[in-house]
Amino acid sequence: MPTNDLTPPQPAQRAPDLRTLLDSHARLQAGFYISGCDTAPDGGHWLWSRHIAEFGLNVGIGVRDGAWLRAQAERRGRAAVALAADMVQARDLCVALNAAPVAAMAWMWRPLTPADAGAAEADIAVSDRPAPDEDFLGVMARQSANPAVNAATMEGYGPALREAEGRPGIHVRHLTLWAGGEPVACASIHAEAGLAGLYNVAVAAPHQRRGLGRRITMRAIHEAAGLGCTGLLLQCVPGGHVERLYAALGFSRVARPLLLALR
Repeated sequence: MPTNDLTPPQPAQRAPDLRTLLDSHARLQAGFYISGCDTAPDGGHWLWSRHIAEFGLNVGIGVRDGAWLRAQAERRGRAAVALAADMVQARDLCVALNAAPVAAMAWMWRPLTPADAGAAEADIAVSDRPAPDEDFLGVMARQSANPAVNAATMEGYGPALREAEGRPGIHVRHLTLWAGGEPVACASIHAEAGLAGLYNVAVAAPHQRRGLGRRITMRAIHEAAGLGCTGLLLQCVPGGHVERLYAALGFSRVARPLLLALR
Protein backbone atom coordinates (compact mmCIF):
# COMPACT_ATOMS: atom_id res chain seq x y z
CA MET A 1 0.00 0.00 0.00
CA PRO A 2 1.12 3.61 -0.41
CA THR A 3 3.63 4.94 2.07
CA ASN A 4 2.52 7.30 4.84
CA ASP A 5 4.59 10.26 3.68
CA LEU A 6 1.73 11.56 1.54
CA THR A 7 0.03 14.22 3.65
CA PRO A 8 -3.80 14.15 3.63
CA PRO A 9 -5.32 17.30 2.14
CA GLN A 10 -7.24 19.80 4.21
CA PRO A 11 -10.85 20.49 3.20
CA ALA A 12 -10.96 23.40 0.78
CA GLN A 13 -13.24 24.84 -1.88
CA ARG A 14 -10.32 25.84 -4.11
CA ALA A 15 -8.96 23.02 -6.25
CA PRO A 16 -5.67 21.60 -4.93
CA ASP A 17 -2.64 21.54 -7.20
CA LEU A 18 -1.94 18.48 -9.33
CA ARG A 19 0.58 16.93 -6.94
CA THR A 20 -1.91 17.17 -4.07
CA LEU A 21 -4.61 15.60 -6.25
CA LEU A 22 -2.28 12.79 -7.26
CA ASP A 23 -1.25 12.16 -3.65
CA SER A 24 -4.94 12.07 -2.70
CA HIS A 25 -5.69 9.68 -5.57
CA ALA A 26 -2.92 7.35 -4.38
CA ARG A 27 -4.42 7.17 -0.89
CA LEU A 28 -8.03 6.92 -2.09
CA GLN A 29 -7.16 3.99 -4.37
CA ALA A 30 -4.82 2.18 -1.97
CA GLY A 31 -6.02 -1.39 -1.68
CA PHE A 32 -8.31 -0.97 -4.69
CA TYR A 33 -6.65 -0.34 -8.06
CA ILE A 34 -3.34 0.82 -6.60
CA SER A 35 -1.41 -1.91 -4.82
CA GLY A 36 1.62 0.09 -3.71
CA CYS A 37 3.56 3.34 -3.81
CA ASP A 38 7.36 3.05 -3.80
CA THR A 39 9.51 6.05 -2.87
CA ALA A 40 12.43 6.91 -5.13
CA PRO A 41 15.83 8.07 -3.80
CA ASP A 42 15.09 11.52 -5.30
CA GLY A 43 11.82 11.79 -3.34
CA GLY A 44 9.46 10.89 -6.19
CA HIS A 45 7.04 7.98 -6.15
CA TRP A 46 6.11 5.08 -8.37
CA LEU A 47 2.53 3.89 -8.14
CA TRP A 48 1.86 0.32 -9.20
CA SER A 49 -1.09 -2.02 -9.59
CA ARG A 50 -0.85 -5.78 -9.10
CA HIS A 51 -3.82 -6.54 -11.35
CA ILE A 52 -3.96 -3.75 -13.93
CA ALA A 53 -1.24 -2.91 -16.45
CA GLU A 54 -2.76 0.45 -17.49
CA PHE A 55 -0.18 3.24 -17.71
CA GLY A 56 -2.08 5.61 -15.41
CA LEU A 57 -2.01 3.07 -12.57
CA ASN A 58 1.69 2.17 -12.96
CA VAL A 59 3.45 5.51 -13.18
CA GLY A 60 6.32 7.53 -11.79
CA ILE A 61 5.39 10.86 -10.17
CA GLY A 62 8.15 13.35 -9.45
CA VAL A 63 10.82 10.79 -10.43
CA ARG A 64 13.87 11.97 -12.38
CA ASP A 65 16.01 8.86 -11.91
CA GLY A 66 15.31 6.87 -15.08
CA ALA A 67 17.37 3.86 -14.03
CA TRP A 68 15.43 3.52 -10.77
CA LEU A 69 12.09 3.91 -12.56
CA ARG A 70 12.98 1.28 -15.17
CA ALA A 71 14.09 -1.12 -12.44
CA GLN A 72 10.83 -0.69 -10.51
CA ALA A 73 8.75 -1.21 -13.63
CA GLU A 74 10.70 -4.31 -14.65
CA ARG A 75 10.35 -5.79 -11.18
CA ARG A 76 6.55 -5.49 -11.42
CA GLY A 77 6.32 -6.53 -15.06
CA ARG A 78 5.11 -3.10 -16.16
CA ALA A 79 6.13 -0.52 -18.75
CA ALA A 80 8.32 2.31 -17.44
CA VAL A 81 6.07 5.37 -17.49
CA ALA A 82 6.35 8.81 -15.89
CA LEU A 83 3.82 11.58 -15.47
CA ALA A 84 4.48 15.22 -16.44
CA ALA A 85 2.27 17.97 -15.05
CA ASP A 86 2.21 19.96 -18.30
CA MET A 87 3.95 20.46 -21.63
CA VAL A 88 6.85 22.39 -20.08
CA GLN A 89 7.62 19.60 -17.62
CA ALA A 90 7.04 17.02 -20.35
CA ARG A 91 9.80 18.55 -22.49
CA ASP A 92 12.15 18.53 -19.52
CA LEU A 93 11.38 14.95 -18.52
CA CYS A 94 11.59 13.64 -22.07
CA VAL A 95 15.22 14.75 -22.10
CA ALA A 96 16.03 13.72 -18.52
CA LEU A 97 14.41 10.28 -18.78
CA ASN A 98 14.84 9.60 -22.53
CA ALA A 99 11.05 9.36 -22.85
CA ALA A 100 8.26 10.25 -25.26
CA PRO A 101 4.61 11.32 -24.66
CA VAL A 102 2.06 8.53 -25.12
CA ALA A 103 -1.21 9.91 -23.70
CA ALA A 104 -2.82 12.98 -22.15
CA MET A 105 -5.17 13.02 -19.17
CA ALA A 106 -7.68 15.51 -17.84
CA TRP A 107 -7.91 16.02 -14.08
CA MET A 108 -11.20 17.65 -13.12
CA TRP A 109 -12.50 19.12 -9.88
CA ARG A 110 -15.89 20.11 -8.52
CA PRO A 111 -16.37 22.08 -5.30
CA LEU A 112 -19.08 20.69 -3.00
CA THR A 113 -21.34 22.28 -0.40
CA PRO A 114 -23.88 20.72 2.00
CA ALA A 115 -26.57 21.78 -0.49
CA ASP A 116 -25.17 19.20 -2.95
CA ALA A 117 -26.24 16.33 -0.67
CA GLY A 118 -29.41 14.56 -1.77
CA ALA A 119 -32.00 12.15 -0.43
CA ALA A 120 -31.79 8.41 -1.12
CA GLU A 121 -33.31 7.11 -4.36
CA ALA A 122 -35.20 3.82 -4.40
CA ASP A 123 -33.72 2.62 -7.70
CA ILE A 124 -30.09 3.31 -6.73
CA ALA A 125 -28.47 0.77 -4.39
CA VAL A 126 -25.62 2.05 -2.20
CA SER A 127 -22.99 -0.15 -0.58
CA ASP A 128 -20.24 0.94 1.81
CA ARG A 129 -18.26 -2.30 1.56
CA PRO A 130 -14.75 -2.05 0.04
CA ALA A 131 -15.56 -4.55 -2.73
CA PRO A 132 -18.60 -3.90 -4.95
CA ASP A 133 -21.16 -6.67 -5.47
CA GLU A 134 -21.69 -8.72 -8.62
CA ASP A 135 -24.56 -6.50 -9.81
CA PHE A 136 -22.15 -3.54 -9.88
CA LEU A 137 -19.49 -5.61 -11.62
CA GLY A 138 -22.08 -6.81 -14.11
CA VAL A 139 -22.54 -3.23 -15.31
CA MET A 140 -18.80 -2.75 -15.75
CA ALA A 141 -18.64 -6.01 -17.70
CA ARG A 142 -21.27 -4.78 -20.19
CA GLN A 143 -20.20 -1.18 -20.80
CA SER A 144 -19.02 -1.86 -24.36
CA ALA A 145 -20.96 -3.36 -27.26
CA ASN A 146 -17.77 -5.28 -28.09
CA PRO A 147 -17.46 -8.46 -25.96
CA ALA A 148 -13.69 -8.53 -26.48
CA VAL A 149 -13.34 -5.05 -25.00
CA ASN A 150 -15.47 -6.04 -22.01
CA ALA A 151 -13.41 -9.18 -21.46
CA ALA A 152 -10.16 -7.20 -21.57
CA THR A 153 -11.54 -4.60 -19.16
CA MET A 154 -12.67 -7.15 -16.61
CA GLU A 155 -9.47 -9.21 -16.85
CA GLY A 156 -7.74 -6.73 -14.58
CA TYR A 157 -10.45 -4.54 -13.14
CA GLY A 158 -12.64 -7.46 -12.06
CA PRO A 159 -10.05 -9.13 -9.80
CA ALA A 160 -8.88 -5.75 -8.44
CA LEU A 161 -12.41 -4.82 -7.39
CA ARG A 162 -13.35 -8.25 -6.05
CA GLU A 163 -10.22 -8.27 -3.88
CA ALA A 164 -10.54 -4.63 -2.77
CA GLU A 165 -9.64 -4.01 0.87
CA GLY A 166 -10.66 -1.17 3.11
CA ARG A 167 -8.16 1.33 4.51
CA PRO A 168 -8.49 3.33 7.74
CA GLY A 169 -9.98 6.75 7.08
CA ILE A 170 -11.19 5.93 3.55
CA HIS A 171 -14.97 5.91 3.10
CA VAL A 172 -16.31 4.01 0.09
CA ARG A 173 -19.70 4.16 -1.61
CA HIS A 174 -20.50 1.90 -4.57
CA LEU A 175 -23.66 2.98 -6.41
CA THR A 176 -25.73 0.78 -8.72
CA LEU A 177 -28.67 2.15 -10.70
CA TRP A 178 -31.46 -0.31 -11.53
CA ALA A 179 -34.02 -0.09 -14.35
CA GLY A 180 -36.39 -2.72 -15.69
CA GLY A 181 -35.25 -5.22 -13.07
CA GLU A 182 -31.55 -5.11 -14.00
CA PRO A 183 -28.47 -3.08 -13.01
CA VAL A 184 -27.75 -0.54 -15.77
CA ALA A 185 -25.26 2.03 -14.40
CA CYS A 186 -22.66 2.26 -11.64
CA ALA A 187 -20.19 4.62 -9.98
CA SER A 188 -17.91 4.66 -6.93
CA ILE A 189 -16.95 7.35 -4.43
CA HIS A 190 -13.83 7.10 -2.25
CA ALA A 191 -13.50 9.86 0.34
CA GLU A 192 -11.09 11.05 3.02
CA ALA A 193 -10.35 14.27 4.90
CA GLY A 194 -13.02 16.28 3.09
CA LEU A 195 -11.95 15.24 -0.41
CA ALA A 196 -13.51 12.54 -2.60
CA GLY A 197 -12.61 10.78 -5.84
CA LEU A 198 -15.11 9.62 -8.46
CA TYR A 199 -14.34 6.24 -10.06
CA ASN A 200 -15.91 3.40 -12.04
CA VAL A 201 -18.60 5.42 -13.81
CA ALA A 202 -20.15 3.06 -16.35
CA VAL A 203 -23.42 2.44 -18.18
CA ALA A 204 -24.29 -0.94 -19.70
CA ALA A 205 -24.06 -0.70 -23.49
CA PRO A 206 -27.77 -1.40 -24.25
CA HIS A 207 -28.77 1.47 -21.96
CA GLN A 208 -26.37 4.19 -23.09
CA ARG A 209 -27.45 7.60 -24.46
CA ARG A 210 -30.41 7.75 -22.10
CA GLY A 211 -28.94 10.14 -19.53
CA LEU A 212 -28.02 7.37 -17.09
CA GLY A 213 -24.36 8.37 -16.93
CA ARG A 214 -25.41 11.86 -15.95
CA ARG A 215 -27.83 10.53 -13.36
CA ILE A 216 -25.40 8.14 -11.65
CA THR A 217 -22.76 10.90 -11.59
CA MET A 218 -25.21 13.28 -9.92
CA ARG A 219 -25.99 10.60 -7.33
CA ALA A 220 -22.24 10.23 -6.70
CA ILE A 221 -21.98 14.00 -6.19
CA HIS A 222 -24.81 13.80 -3.65
CA GLU A 223 -23.09 10.95 -1.82
CA ALA A 224 -19.74 12.77 -1.66
CA ALA A 225 -21.42 15.89 -0.27
CA GLY A 226 -23.33 13.74 2.21
CA LEU A 227 -20.00 12.42 3.50
CA GLY A 228 -19.01 16.01 4.30
CA CYS A 229 -16.61 16.41 1.37
CA THR A 230 -15.90 19.90 0.04
CA GLY A 231 -14.36 18.77 -3.25
CA LEU A 232 -14.63 15.92 -5.75
CA LEU A 233 -11.88 14.90 -8.19
CA LEU A 234 -11.83 12.66 -11.23
CA GLN A 235 -9.67 11.86 -14.24
CA CYS A 236 -10.84 11.27 -17.79
CA VAL A 237 -9.76 11.46 -21.42
CA PRO A 238 -9.46 15.16 -22.37
CA GLY A 239 -11.47 16.91 -25.03
CA GLY A 240 -14.24 14.38 -25.61
CA HIS A 241 -17.89 13.90 -24.77
CA VAL A 242 -17.04 12.49 -21.32
CA GLU A 243 -15.22 15.66 -20.30
CA ARG A 244 -18.10 17.74 -21.67
CA LEU A 245 -20.56 15.69 -19.57
CA TYR A 246 -18.58 16.34 -16.42
CA ALA A 247 -18.21 20.05 -17.26
CA ALA A 248 -21.99 20.29 -17.57
CA LEU A 249 -22.26 18.86 -14.04
CA GLY A 250 -20.02 21.52 -12.52
CA PHE A 251 -16.55 20.02 -12.92
CA SER A 252 -13.72 22.07 -14.35
CA ARG A 253 -10.39 20.90 -15.72
CA VAL A 254 -7.60 21.84 -13.33
CA ALA A 255 -4.70 19.99 -14.99
CA ARG A 256 -3.80 18.23 -18.24
CA PRO A 257 -0.84 16.00 -17.39
CA LEU A 258 0.90 13.81 -19.95
CA LEU A 259 2.06 10.22 -19.59
CA LEU A 260 5.61 9.62 -20.88
CA ALA A 261 6.97 6.20 -21.83
CA LEU A 262 10.67 5.69 -21.19
CA ARG A 263 12.55 4.35 -24.20
